[in-house]
Amino acid sequence: MTTEQKQVKAKPALKEVVAEGAEKLEQASKEAQQKVTEAVHESAETVKAEAKELQENVHDQVQNLKQDILQRIDTIKKQLNFSQKDLAELKEFVKSEFNAVIDDLSKLGKELKDDVSQISVKHKDHLTETFKRSKEHTLDVWKKVSEKAEEKPPVKS
Repeated sequence: MTTEQKQVKAKPALKEVVAEGAEKLEQASKEAQQKVTEAVHESAETVKAEAKELQENVHDQVQNLKQDILQRIDTIKKQLNFSQKDLAELKEFVKSEFNAVIDDLSKLGKELKDDVSQISVKHKDHLTETFKRSKEHTLDVWKKVSEKAEEKPPVKS
């Protein structure tokens, strides 16, 4: 066999290795993309569930606070004679209680905002790690494909 014939046979083998490597790389890319998509969906579901839980918790706390205030007002009403002075005092008391409620709700809102920010940061970190692993996996596959493509198939004599 001449050198030219050996090179002609080697070219299809090299093409096969490159095609096989490209297929593996494409498959690895699809797998990485699927894993990233799954991680994004899981993270989104987790964030939604945590937000719903926080919302329910806040709603319950507001309801309890409202009931507590109404009970206090009823207790005060029973103790007052309803004179002008008593009504003025009741008005001031209710005003101060509502201001305290508003302050508590503002603090709670800030806490919720901080919690959501923390959840978002955790979500972002998780996605970053997932993308990093996917990139590393894809690069590893690419290196393997490149190495196989660089290897020359054995020449049959």
